[in-house]
Order: sequence, then C-alpha cells, then structure tokens
Amino acid sequence: MRLGLGWVLGWMGACGLPTWEEEPQACEALLPGDLVITEYLNDPTGADTGKEYVELHNPTRETVDLLGVTLFTARDEAAQERVYTFATGLPVDAGAFVVLGDVREGALPEHVDGTYGDALGALGNSAGLLGLRCGTRVLDTVALGAPAKSGAARTYDGRFVPDAEENDDLSRWCDAPETAPGGPRGSPGSANTPCPALVDGGVPSGDGGRVTTCLPPGAVSPRELQPPRPGELIITEVMANPRGDDTVGEWLEVRATAPVDLNGLTVGTDTSGTRLESERCLSLAAGESALLARKKEPEVNGGLPEPLATFSVDLRNTGGVVAVRAGGVLIDSALYGPAQEGVATQVSAPLTADAKGNDVAASWCAATETYGDKGNLGTPGRTNRTCTGMDAGAAQAGCIDRTTGQPRALRTPTVGSLVLTEFMADPAAVPDALGEWVEVLALREVDLNGATLANEAGSSILESPLCLSMKAGSFAVLARGDDASLNGGVPAVIGTFGFGLGNGAGAHVLKLSAQGAVLDSVAFTSAATPGVSSQLDSRVRDATGNDAARAFCPTPAGVTYGVGDRGTPGRENRTCAP
Repeated sequence: MRLGLGWVLGWMGACGLPTWEEEPQACEALLPGDLVITEYLNDPTGADTGKEYVELHNPTRETVDLLGVTLFTARDEAAQERVYTFATGLPVDAGAFVVLGDVREGALPEHVDGTYGDALGALGNSAGLLGLRCGTRVLDTVALGAPAKSGAARTYDGRFVPDAEENDDLSRWCDAPETAPGGPRGSPGSANTPCPALVDGGVPSGDGGRVTTCLPPGAVSPRELQPPRPGELIITEVMANPRGDDTVGEWLEVRATAPVDLNGLTVGTDTSGTRLESERCLSLAAGESALLARKKEPEVNGGLPEPLATFSVDLRNTGGVVAVRAGGVLIDSALYGPAQEGVATQVSAPLTADAKGNDVAASWCAATETYGDKGNLGTPGRTNRTCTGMDAGAAQAGCIDRTTGQPRALRTPTVGSLVLTEFMADPAAVPDALGEWVEVLALREVDLNGATLANEAGSSILESPLCLSMKAGSFAVLARGDDASLNGGVPAVIGTFGFGLGNGAGAHVLKLSAQGAVLDSVAFTSAATPGVSSQLDSRVRDATGNDAARAFCPTPAGVTYGVGDRGTPGRENRTCAP
C-alpha cells in the first residue's frame, strides 16, 4: 500500500504494530500552530501586482525554518489552489514575524523578507483561503476578507496572542488603522495594533466600527450597541415565494436568545445583502422575535404585522441561503430548497430557542396557518407549529460553504478517505456525558454532513446547513458537547454525538459511515484509563493500519489539552512506544 507524503508501510509480524519508512521533509518537525498568519494585504491601492504581502508569526520558543513549507491560496476549499513551496531556508526567530511578498522583479522592499513571486497570482480581494502546510499537514489557514477601503491591510487583533485556532474567528480581524494621513495602513514585520470598536467577546460593533450607538425609544442620548454573537439571533421562518409580487411580500423571522440590537447587521443571501440602518435601536429582548420584510406597508406586503426593519434582497424561489451577518461574522444562516408558492418554511416551535435548532433539516416544515389577506401560509409574529410526522424536513440541497457563504454540493466521503485516530472514553476533568470525544483524520477534502458515528450503544448523524468541511491532512473532533467551558476544553469541535463511549473492558467498536458504506471502524476490548485518551500511532495514517494490534496506545504523560486531561484532540498524535 502506498500512502501520501512518501510513507511506506511495513509490518513487524511479532507484535503487529506497523513500522514506517519515511522520506524526510525539511519541515517535518512543524506541528499545526507552529506558524500563524497574522496579517495580509490583499487589496493594495492601484494595481495589486508586486504589492501584496502575507505576514507570519512564530509563536514557539525555537527558531522555525520555512524550508519545505508550502504557502497556498485558493478561491474556495476545493478549487483553484495555487502554491509556493520554500526551496531555500528562511529562518524565523522565536516570537518574531516574517513578511512574504509577491515581489516579481527588482530588490525587495524594506518591509518584505522573502518573495513568492507570481506563484500565488493575486490574492482574493473579498473571499478565498490563505494557508500554510507541510506536505498534507495543515499548519494554519485563514479566510480572506475585504478591507473597507483599498490600501488597508487586514490584521489579527493585537490584543490577542497570535494563535492558529483563534485566528479562524473573523471577528478578531480588522483593517489596519492609518498611522498618518495618507500613510500606509499596516504593520508588516511587527506586532499588530488592537482592533477598534470591539465589544465583549470580540464581536465587531456593527461593521468595522461604523455603527456603534443607537437611540433607545424615548431617550435623548444614544447608547452603545449590543450586536449579537453567533447563536444569539436565530432565523426561525422564511417566506421566499409569497402569493403576488415577491419584491413586496417576502419576509423572514428571527428570534433573539439574548438582548441584542440589529443595527448594522447585514441581511440577505449568499451573494448580496442589505445593511439594517436606523438611528433608533432595533432591539430585541431575550426570547423575542422580529419580522424583517421587503416592505413595511401591510396593504402591499400581504397583510404582515409591522416589521422591525426592511431589506431589499430577493430570496430565490428555487432555493438558496438566507444569512444574517455582523460585518464579516456569520451570525446565523438557513438553507432552504425550492419554495412552494404562498407557503413559508419554519423551524419547529420547540427548537426555536436553540441556536442549533435550525441546523437540522428535520427541524423545518411547511407552515399551515394563514396570515394576511392573500391566502399565504405562515406565522409571522406568532408561534411556529411543531413539525411532526412525514412533513418534518424541509428540502435542502448541499450545504453552505463556510468560506464563500454560498451553497454547494456535498463532498461525500468514500471508503478510505477518513481515519479514526483518537478517542476519549473516560475523561477525568468533566463528566463523561460532557467530555467524551472522537478524532477523525481526512485523507482528502470531504464534508461530514450526513455521516454517521456509531458504537455498540447508539449512533448519531452529523447534520448542519453549513458544510462540515475537512481539508486533506486535517483533523476533526466529534464530541458529546461543543461548549469548551463545559467539555473540558476540547478544541475545534465540528459536530456532536449523543451516545456514550464504553469505559470498561469488553467488546467495543467505533464506526464511521456515510451513505450506507462503512468508512472506518476500530474495535477494542481494554478498559479506558481515566483522563487519558487512546490515540493512533502517529506513523499510521490509513483505515487499514489502525486495525492492527497495538496500533493504538494511551496518550503519553505530559501531553494534555484543555483543563488537564491527556490527549491531542485536533492535533497530531504522538508515536506509540514499541
């Protein structure tokens, strides 16, 4: 069997543990997070050629050499990737920054340490990916965003220590401020300045700080906005194809799970949106719902209750995405299929208070109650019905790409594309029902939507309107709970499961499947060690090798995550002792 990265499989017949003969890579010692992307200039003033740059930071305590590291960019997670691999050494001291530019001729500018020439072409000005890897091992990736004005670099918030997981949070990026009128906007090669106009939790006030206050009803002085964080504003109902004129009768309903203001939010689809502007506070209390509509006047909008705000984006009758964003942060989205004329699609009433309620297809159903004067069905401003029986499950096509915000077809995993690499059956820091988890390695780009994780006790289907995407060489964590404050600090949970993992000795199995095919399974009989995960030998990276006797071993002492349990969820495993 031949595996990527030059690994060649051999066997030690006496003990059954795979041994490996390796083609060494110059960057093989680097682990995810050893290099962090902290700044990029993707939309310079004037022509982009020769002016773009990417800044990297070395957060480790040792010098890191870029020899063998690949810098890559892509328009999305599956297409148009362009790469540059460093063929000569470029050392980055511990705690230092290095700047890489697209300089194509002449001497390097003072702020650029090395060039990737024309290998990456032009960075996406408003979307796409930027990343680093060693072979197939991804070290860091970020989603490219558009600056408010050409010439401003996008920088990771200087209030935070650069981190390869935390820089995935788009709310921690902002446009670099002007250092002088008309001067350069960026800090290539040095620590970034703090991002302006952030509130608790790091969520931007409005969009780039342009909306920061609103006027409460009856007040004479404005107050600071309370923009929603992801999960604090939920889309609960969508009318994409009303009877009559869609341009006046479309609407959607949102529900707040905490006190929030809608001022400055963008409401729309995957390709366009309307910014909600108002001097008065567009406020919702926790548990309160609001209607957002194309028109306010009931005589033209089909007899709707008074909407809190209006939007001008057309909701496609053939199906698509409805999304609410705060600047570049996705607050919530819903994916819907072909819309039936005059019938709204709504989230089942018991699930409207849960931020995950609208992420599952079976939570949606067609409205049955009438409203207004045109015979439309929906409950704008009223409680949704409970979806039951055969009518549960709104038609959905594919998933919403996390980077582009656009719907696309699923990349369904096939046999051999996913490998079970680690599991925590008996956490010590938190109860099992909160802290159990399973780690999966992807050998090609896949989406986990629709995949099933099962054991001898039960099974769970991974569902979400967003693409549960994995890049080739990346790890994903499936856990009993995704709240890091409750699950023992398990990082980067991509999906959850509802059954327990067996702790005691006996016949146990973990199985991952999709579309009726078993993608990988692992059987074990030994009892779990409290607070210690069982991990696959780091030299084994395929769904056959992890079947071998002693391919798994307890995580070594000193290798911890979160609040102290031993394990490497979402990170490279350690080598098992002979």
